[in-house]
Amino acid sequence: MTGQKVTQESRCTFVSVATCAYSGATLLAFLLGSHPEIATVGEMDGLIPSENPEQYRCSCGERIRDCDFWVRVAAGMSRRGFSFDVGHFDLRFSAPVSRIIRYIRMGSTGVRLIDSLRDSVFFKLPSERRRTAALAARNVAFIRTVLEVTGKRIFVDTSKGPFRLPALARFSSLNLRAIHLIRDVRGVVASRIRHGTTLPVRKMARQWVTSNRRIQGLLRGSFRDRYLTVRYEDLCRDLEVTVRSIQDFCGCQKLSPPLDSHGFEHHILGNPMRLHAGSAVRLDEQWRTLLTRRQLAAIRHVTESLNRHLGYAEEATGEAKEQGQRNEATNS
Repeated sequence: MTGQKVTQESRCTFVSVATCAYSGATLLAFLLGSHPEIATVGEMDGLIPSENPEQYRCSCGERIRDCDFWVRVAAGMSRRGFSFDVGHFDLRFSAPVSRIIRYIRMGSTGVRLIDSLRDSVFFKLPSERRRTAALAARNVAFIRTVLEVTGKRIFVDTSKGPFRLPALARFSSLNLRAIHLIRDVRGVVASRIRHGTTLPVRKMARQWVTSNRRIQGLLRGSFRDRYLTVRYEDLCRDLEVTVRSIQDFCGCQKLSPPLDSHGFEHHILGNPMRLHAGSAVRLDEQWRTLLTRRQLAAIRHVTESLNRHLGYAEEATGEAKEQGQRNEATNS
């Protein structure tokens, strides 16, 4: 079933957390979702294909099909003229099939005018305009439904795709903002290794560069006055100051973050950590004991310029190199 974009309702705020995997987005979702004005379901793309919706558990602990929150969301979507199933959200903005068009669409020049002209040309293609407009209307309906169900006014999304924010900018009246959440590449690579990724370290580092360059280009081009850069390390080291600055950016009351964000009602999808019992926020720097000297050197070779630009001093030159040598000796 299809529906029309809702225009008579009050303008609400949509905040996209633009980041790459293993950068702390789920942690941020729990912290922000504990605020009385902010709603989030984590990754609004919904379940990944490998997940079984009959067994998948919402972060509240209930099976997602039995969760009252999701039952109310489905009913709210129906009232807005859209069918909705928790097994298939049908909210994802997928990449164009053509490899060339996909490359053009996912990139950014970092210049607002050029990116705007590119998007204008792209959206003049009748099929793409119809498809994107319809999907944007469905996304807006979902966002407004979640805000209605929760009684909140700011929606935060932690999905990783690059297309939702530009599409909503063109086909919705939402008040759009973005947070570029970054984490030291060494921490990202170490987390991926711990979670079973077998890609070469150099390739993971390149993916980190590509993802963050793309995010920078998009935000500096089309959202330069509507985005905030947040470092995962700052979030963990100075929780109070960082969370309050994010709240201020989102346009809500500045409140102290909860000691245990899991103590609030949440309905967050994505990272398995959403199911674990709450605890104090702690900085994860296991890369210091996990990565070897060779791995650190490979990462540094690929990412040194961007890592420095994002505010990460190359401490690996001394302390981390020594630790890498010890790790290498231990693993020998």
